[in-house]
Amino acid sequence: MSALHHEHLVRINDPANIGAPWLTRKQLWHALRETVLAPKCFDDSIDAIALKELGPDEWQREIRRGGSTLIDRVAFGTTHTLTISADHRGHFAGSSLTICIEEPAPGMLFVRFTYEVLGLDENRSEDEDVARRSAYEQSDIERIRQARRFASGVPAHH
Repeated sequence: MSALHHEHLVRINDPANIGAPWLTRKQLWHALRETVLAPKCFDDSIDAIALKELGPDEWQREIRRGGSTLIDRVAFGTTHTLTISADHRGHFAGSSLTICIEEPAPGMLFVRFTYEVLGLDENRSEDEDVARRSAYEQSDIERIRQARRFASGVPAHH
C-alpha cells in the first residue's frame, strides 16, 4: 500500500466576486465546524451520522453509507485548524484531512485542505490519483458553498 499527499486552497473573500458576501474569520470558522458536524449537507452518499463529543475540541463521528459504517475523529484546533482522522480499523487507517483557515492579509481569507491518504494500491495509475484529487477538490468546493450557507444563517441539520 502507498500514500497520496494532496493540498489545495479555496479563496473565500475575493474582491473580484462582488456577488459573494465577505466572511469574517470567526464566521468562516463556525461555518466550517458545522460542515464537519453535519457532513450530509454536502455529501449525499451519507445515509446517517451519529456524533459523540469526546471533549471540548474533539468529536467522534459514526458515518453510515449503505451497509458500511466508519468511525472517525475530528479535532478542532485553537488556530482555526481542524483535522479529521480516518477510522483506525479501516482500509485507510492513518489517513487524515486537515482544514486550515489562512489569512495572508486582513480580510483575505483562504481555506487550505491537506489530504494525507494511506492504504492506496501501489499499482494504481496516475489517472486514478488525478480523479481522486479532482473529487477531493469538488467536495471541498461544495463544503465551502455549504459553509457560506451556514454563515448566512441557514441551519445545519445534524
